[in-house]
Amino acid sequence: MVVGMKRIKQYGIWLRLLMKRLLKQPVFISLLLLIPVMGYAVSTLEQGGSSGAVVAVCVEESRWSEQIVTKLQALSADNTAGSSVLQYHFYDSDMETERAVLKSEADCGFVIPRDIAERVMEEDWRNSILVYETNSSSITGMAKERIAGVLFQLYSEECYEAYLEETVQREDFITDDEAEEIVAFARQAYETHLVDGSTFSFVYERQGEALAAENSDINIDDRMSQEKSDRNVTNDTSVFPVKGVFAVLIFISGMCGMLEYEKDKKEKRFLRLAPNRVTYIVNIWIPTLYTSLAVLVCLWITDALQLRACSGGTADIPGMGEVLLGVWSPGMWGKQIGSLILYQGIIVLYCCILRVLLHRQETIAVAIPILTLGSLVCAPVFVKLSMYMPLFEVLEKLFPATYYLMM
Repeated sequence: MVVGMKRIKQYGIWLRLLMKRLLKQPVFISLLLLIPVMGYAVSTLEQGGSSGAVVAVCVEESRWSEQIVTKLQALSADNTAGSSVLQYHFYDSDMETERAVLKSEADCGFVIPRDIAERVMEEDWRNSILVYETNSSSITGMAKERIAGVLFQLYSEECYEAYLEETVQREDFITDDEAEEIVAFARQAYETHLVDGSTFSFVYERQGEALAAENSDINIDDRMSQEKSDRNVTNDTSVFPVKGVFAVLIFISGMCGMLEYEKDKKEKRFLRLAPNRVTYIVNIWIPTLYTSLAVLVCLWITDALQLRACSGGTADIPGMGEVLLGVWSPGMWGKQIGSLILYQGIIVLYCCILRVLLHRQETIAVAIPILTLGSLVCAPVFVKLSMYMPLFEVLEKLFPATYYLMM
């Protein structure tokens, strides 16, 4: 028992020495400082390259089609004020929509069928909209929320108007002309106060009875629900290409750990403390741990900045501290940390395979820039080349950054 505790203590001292040594190396410190710089540069280039992410939309002819197009165009117009990051481009057919996505003219595409109004009103709306996306699509979740919000608003308007007509017709003292005026006035008030974000909400009688049985409250505020949706899906916007660049930087740090091990092995350091295999794994894992922590913080801050930028068009802009606290839910923190830990394991396994193939320190040093360039080109960091050449569908699987982008 005493011998075992002593051994554990020795391993603890050894790990602390390795971690301290790494933080004293100027090259590794430069790599850590490069992470926020690269994140900022890629985000700036991505935002500067276009006025917003493009969403291809085909709205088939229906009784809602004109309203859907009008509302989505209004959302695109709001982009000029910085209140949204999506631009909607409209196409006449589903083939044109699909082609726009395949050619990377749009990040994702939606085909809204001609019977969408009937299906929504009959509550048979599931799987009614055709979605085109690729593995590199970054804003599909946000676009789905926007389009769903438009459809919900149209559904809500029709329910409200039908409810008013039914209620007014029950009153014998109201004439038909007066009933039409009352319904028109109420509809105008509904549309006005729904848009301006005031406390204008409804609970229909059939909903109220069911909700009362469950002791529940409902507050239908489309603007508020849309803001909550934005908060939940904004994290998707950093997946590509910022997340891909971070994945490559973590991979580089792991390969640098391979070189550090070869140096330790040649100088016979730590030979009495741990077997060579354990030393090799730890030398790779420690730098990936440091860079993963830096990446986690940068992703968190990047998402917060993007969320705050999306709120720039509103009257009440939240403070940066408030945005940082609310941008990620506990579940999102768990997902991000879990993905990074799993990615560290993938890199350790990948580097173990590399060591079998590349025996010498010089060969490993030469392979690092080649594998880095291969990750940036073949993995879907900036462009998913497998859409154009099937060969790259195989090549992208050869680089660990691809698997992190799939998480």
